Amino acid sequence: MDNIVKALGQRIRQLRYQANMSQEELAFIAGLNAAHLGQIERGLKKPTIETINQIAEALNTPLNVLFTFGEDNAKPIKEDNTSAMNKIVAQLTSMTDEEQHDILKLIRIFKHFRSNQSE
Repeated sequence: MDNIVKALGQRIRQLRYQANMSQEELAFIAGLNAAHLGQIERGLKKPTIETINQIAEALNTPLNVLFTFGEDNAKPIKEDNTSAMNKIVAQLTSMTDEEQHDILKLIRIFKHFRSNQSE
């Protein structure tokens, strides 16, 4: 159970970085205490479904996205990459689900190609 709490906290932090928001900004918009949000992000508190929904709404993100814990999703995004990530996310949000899946396939092909080049 603790693993999912930590994964959820990491995912919230990742999405917050992508949105280029501070903990204080997200907490304010979500109607939460900033210290409580920090504990959620560190996996120290188990948020209620209402709190999770408030966070999703404040991030302007569908609730299910907070529970997408794939290998690539669990890695925190470096703060210096947030500008590029924001541009990528902005492009993806205007695409259909099918187009987004096609882009994901392209990314996987690209990563595979790059890993084979370095060998």
